Amino acid sequence: MASQTVHDDGLLRHHTAEPIDIELPQSFENSSMKRSGILVLFTLMSFSMGWSNSFAQQTATDPTPTLQVSENDFWANRGCSAGDARCQWFRDAKFGAIIHFGVYSELGGYYQGKGPYRPAEQIMGLGERRAVISPDEYLKNVASKFNPTGFDADEWVSQMKQAGMRYVIFTTKHHDGFCMFDTKTTTFDVVDSTPFGRDIVKELAEACRKQDMHLCLYYSIGDWSAKEVMDDQYANYGQYMKAQLKELLTNYGDVDLLWFDNWWYVEDQWSTDTPHARELYNFVRELQPNILVNDRCGIGVESDHGDYGTPENQLKGSLQERYFEVVMTCTADDSWGWMKGADNYRRPDTLVRNLVDSVSKGGDFTLNIGPNDQGEFPRPQQVLLQKIGHWTNANAQAIYGTVPAPEVDLPSGGTAYATKSSNGSQYYLHVQSWPQRSPLKVRLPESFGDNVQVTQLSTGASVEGIETGKVGGHLDVLIPRVEPEDDYFTVIKITK
Repeated sequence: MASQTVHDDGLLRHHTAEPIDIELPQSFENSSMKRSGILVLFTLMSFSMGWSNSFAQQTATDPTPTLQVSENDFWANRGCSAGDARCQWFRDAKFGAIIHFGVYSELGGYYQGKGPYRPAEQIMGLGERRAVISPDEYLKNVASKFNPTGFDADEWVSQMKQAGMRYVIFTTKHHDGFCMFDTKTTTFDVVDSTPFGRDIVKELAEACRKQDMHLCLYYSIGDWSAKEVMDDQYANYGQYMKAQLKELLTNYGDVDLLWFDNWWYVEDQWSTDTPHARELYNFVRELQPNILVNDRCGIGVESDHGDYGTPENQLKGSLQERYFEVVMTCTADDSWGWMKGADNYRRPDTLVRNLVDSVSKGGDFTLNIGPNDQGEFPRPQQVLLQKIGHWTNANAQAIYGTVPAPEVDLPSGGTAYATKSSNGSQYYLHVQSWPQRSPLKVRLPESFGDNVQVTQLSTGASVEGIETGKVGGHLDVLIPRVEPEDDYFTVIKITK
């Protein structure tokens, strides 16, 4: 994950001064300037974020291999459109988890009396944007102590399901290059180089299948240790990366989504241009044709690469045409891995709001979980999941399988978000605040009809005293404030 800063509005931003939107004209697709232009852009971005040349040289591998042309150009039909069977599960799921768990969790953001290093999961390579721990030292002082005896994949999945999460994205390999699965490409992995010695991906995959949870795998393209740790049989990083991806996509059954990361730090290992993004995307889908792939297989950052977008710690400001997934830390900083002594966890009402906001604008919301050195969800995160789950279980109908309802207007004031059932027969108003002195006026399309039923979703109780009227081609519904209100949001269901 990229590094961000907390701002006054409670959201996080990347360390670059302003958000960067990249829009490439169609004519740029095959331009000879494209690759060099993007490389220059990301070189400048890397410089502005402070990566040192010495660290880049330390982690560079052999030159990028020649591109391989796939017989099946899945890339041409990429996307996450409504009605597409490959991605409909994701559009319906709405809420999921991303888990950052690796040998860095043994440290909790501190190393040899120094810290906290933020982000905690990048302690190996960051600090002051330079190498903190070498791969050899990482094995000797960190991996050799990694023994999370409290890890229980079934318990992980159970807690996530109780929170209302429908999918989990697990970090099979983060930027440190340490594999959390059994691989033949290197011994720099959890089975060969830790006292724990168990294949965490295998156990999690089995738990997901047992509990009907969608299994998604995270994989960092950029790798700080590859040059030192990959097996000699690989002539370059591209071969090494593809061998690992083949293991992940053939050894663990169906994988519903592959979540690439670290597109912004690849140096000489791989390229983020469209030809390489296409090759990587096609390679993955040849192994698992029904898998979804995020935008970070290439440029990311609001590009059209992959199947959908992944804004990080930022909510969308309006309804989006391209499907997206907001990924957000559980704490109000830029650490995705567990940080010892963290006391800045986000409030449950904020996280529920972010879920509702994302769904109402045409996307999913994915909340990070950083297990501790024992392999357990920290107690504050468990409490958060329980509180969120209380709301999602009571109001599931207004979240899962819904679509945005931009046609709904609130001319009377108050703050509410709107979703609707996929067939348009029910509207759901997620009311955050009511008008102070008047009913909540909701303006619906006149075609909805004037014989409506209004209920409080969590209780099923009818809302008394509603008034309706047709005005200027619209149906106005006046809804009195309900008591008692639900925690975080009160959901009002309007049915034909």
